[in-house]
Amino acid sequence: MQPNPPQPNPPQPDFPQYGQPPGGPAQWGGAPPKPRANAVAAVIAGVLALLAAGMLVWFALYNVVVAAEAEGRSPGITVQNMASGVISAVVLVVAAGFTFARKIAGAWTLFGLCVFYVVAVFVGTPLVWGTPFGAQVKWLFSFDDSDSTAMALTIFLAVLTAITSAIAASVKSNDTKN
Repeated sequence: MQPNPPQPNPPQPDFPQYGQPPGGPAQWGGAPPKPRANAVAAVIAGVLALLAAGMLVWFALYNVVVAAEAEGRSPGITVQNMASGVISAVVLVVAAGFTFARKIAGAWTLFGLCVFYVVAVFVGTPLVWGTPFGAQVKWLFSFDDSDSTAMALTIFLAVLTAITSAIAASVKSNDTKN
């Protein structure tokens, strides 16, 4: 005669039953919520970024008109202005979307892009095209042509967006609401 195999002990009332996760009811809700960007600052930064993207599209469209009307003018800078305006606007809209979603990395990315745009206009463009810094600043804030107005407004909005996106990324919240 063979001995009976050992039988498992029946569950005790103090221990979790089959199908229940270990831990108590407070732990059953899942992982704690991840920190998110500040809601108000994220929305403001996103709206400002969309306005800046609109200014960049305005700048690109102005250069499309200039390219269509140009006779004998070198199209190099005009094509660069069109391409950089459209590409910059698209990248800014994507970063604004992540900022609207209150992603901390999205807000920091938006901050970095805006700082990059400001530095590129004041430092990069004069270095690439050999424009004196004073002439660049004079063109930028002269508001005499549509393209200089669009770029000046882009710079102004980029500075404001950088400030608010840095605030959104720095002031985190752990709320569970969407």
